[in-house]
Amino acid sequence: MAQTVRTREGAFAAADGLRLFERRWLPDGEPRAALAIVHGYAEHGGRYAHVGEALVGRGYAVFACDLRGHGRSDGPRAFVRSFGAYLADLPVFLDRVRTAVPGRPLFLLGHSMGGTIVALAAVAAPPSVEGVLLSGAGLTLAGAPPPLQAAMLALGRIAPRLPLRRLAAADVSRDPEVVRAYEEDPLVYRGRMRAGLIAAMIRAARRIGAGMEDVTLPLLIMHGTADALTEPAGSRELYARARSADRTLKLYEGLYHEILNEPERAQVIDDIARWLDARSSAR
Repeated sequence: MAQTVRTREGAFAAADGLRLFERRWLPDGEPRAALAIVHGYAEHGGRYAHVGEALVGRGYAVFACDLRGHGRSDGPRAFVRSFGAYLADLPVFLDRVRTAVPGRPLFLLGHSMGGTIVALAAVAAPPSVEGVLLSGAGLTLAGAPPPLQAAMLALGRIAPRLPLRRLAAADVSRDPEVVRAYEEDPLVYRGRMRAGLIAAMIRAARRIGAGMEDVTLPLLIMHGTADALTEPAGSRELYARARSADRTLKLYEGLYHEILNEPERAQVIDDIARWLDARSSAR
């Protein structure tokens, strides 16, 4: 029998009092486990509705929080000067998930910059979760020479709100409908990325690069090989260096950045569900 999806929306206060928006996709009965989703730069949790609905059909409760400055959350649009702000928000969000589904295994998925946030947490302050899933995570600085990194760090200090580059919508997916919806979504930030945020990303990637061996949580690392926005090499490196006894690397040949919004999305979601199934049952 197909699961009925119950949807919930609401808001809560971050540790510093900022209002953060959240969405929930819940099954009718007791969920077998919960999945918390951290979305990527410029987007919002509502873009994961199809993921939530599909996983509810497999017995999971799914939660997504709009990052500060994104979607329907408060804060300067798509801007922080330090990923410490995101790391402070994450445990507050996870505590809400645990309260909603007490006693159930909890897993954490991060996409793109959300994957950077989740990986940084796994290195610096490991969350109490049963496993971590990464989709197109920004984990490496392979494409940025050290002189460019130094220049961006300096610019981030001097002019943090300076607008620089805009994300190319055509790079998110090979599906033209996804690209069109992304461009037309009023909750997606279409301005230019600011120098302070780019500098914060560089510092976060450096910290991840220095501490990949400290990652011990179960890992499902996923990346499209044709991703033009984040480096698949970073996912390969984390897989090679993490000390997680339970780690899986899935590289999807020819897929773009948003593997959950590619024409092959059903296969990706099925791979996620199977990975969750095995670890939920083991728990």
